[in-house]
Amino acid sequence: MTREELETTVIRFMDSFTTMTLACSLDDQPWASPVYYARQGLDLVFFSSPKSRHSEIYGQNPWAAASIHGECKGWKEIKGLQMEGRVQTITSPLALAKATATFLRRYPFVREFLGGSAALSQQIADKMTRVALYVFCPSSIRYLDNSADFGTRWKLEIRDGRAVGAPILA
Repeated sequence: MTREELETTVIRFMDSFTTMTLACSLDDQPWASPVYYARQGLDLVFFSSPKSRHSEIYGQNPWAAASIHGECKGWKEIKGLQMEGRVQTITSPLALAKATATFLRRYPFVREFLGGSAALSQQIADKMTRVALYVFCPSSIRYLDNSADFGTRWKLEIRDGRAVGAPILA
């Protein structure tokens, strides 16, 4: 599989689902959280409470793992993404505006939570006391496809949000 083919497969897979599970750890205490995400290139943006356990952990240890997968009835149907990377709070006004627009395109119903469309940027700023916008930046993505054979995984290395090098059967 070429890098372009694997990257296309990964992007299609990301776009086919809405929820990722983020896993983190601090002081040998693991934690996992499901969150809605929106894709920005190969990065995944998500809203969460800054007071949530996972957000507090990311403030101290930004390294995370994430997975995206669908419902399966048998092991041969299992397909999914296994990722590792870093979680960062989005703070720059330009990055916030871009990530919010990306998220709202994918989930228009979030406008209601943020208070509608009038003066959206001010409402988002007001809501940021209750929610924050984060980005998961993968450093590697493994595409698992058990329909090919049990445990078949293709690994894609990511640098600065872009796939690099040849994919590895890992």
